[in-house]
Amino acid sequence: MTVEDYQQIFHEIKNNITFISSSLQFVEKKHPKVKDYSSWHDAMEEVNALKKMLVDLSSARLCDTINFQQISVQDFLNDLCHSCKNIFESPDFSYEIQCENTLPDILIDTTRLKRAFSNLLKNAYEAMEEQGIVTIRAYSKENFVVFEIIDTGGGIEPEYLSKIFTPFETTKENGTGLGLLITKQIVHAHNGQITIDSRPGDGSTFSVLIPCASNIL
Repeated sequence: MTVEDYQQIFHEIKNNITFISSSLQFVEKKHPKVKDYSSWHDAMEEVNALKKMLVDLSSARLCDTINFQQISVQDFLNDLCHSCKNIFESPDFSYEIQCENTLPDILIDTTRLKRAFSNLLKNAYEAMEEQGIVTIRAYSKENFVVFEIIDTGGGIEPEYLSKIFTPFETTKENGTGLGLLITKQIVHAHNGQITIDSRPGDGSTFSVLIPCASNIL
């Protein structure tokens, strides 16, 4: 699918959620007692789910400006782990950073790239059923810094691998299939690459390659 296809999906969902939200607000205003019905609660939950999907699709669009700044890999990883502290506060789940001592700086939009890596760490957290140690590895390779997110979950079955970056394709209950799409879009916006090595029954490794700052400046 092209960027234009993604944008079309975004606009279609935006139109739908606007209509549904407006209709529900009108009904509630005219008939306040509807809030006492369980079906009303269910309808509002669906609206909230659509809102979340809308935000995710908006994040996936590439027309937004990328605000690049030069940063060291270690500083980025420290910032990332601090941002994901709600995941790592689980008593049975933690992380290990394996980082080369001397790595070149990277030129990135810190906020957006953290969003991409947060998606990968959240996937690892869920795949490992909230227990174990996820490894975050960083090393240099030619003109790139390679980041690996290594989990010990159940891995991804081969028949799903070709679909993992496709919107609305997901094996998760109540999932939208947009997290990895957003991650891929952000990485590509940084002129980077993302690949996956899945080991069914043993885990998965997502590899993200980000160009060195010296290769861009």
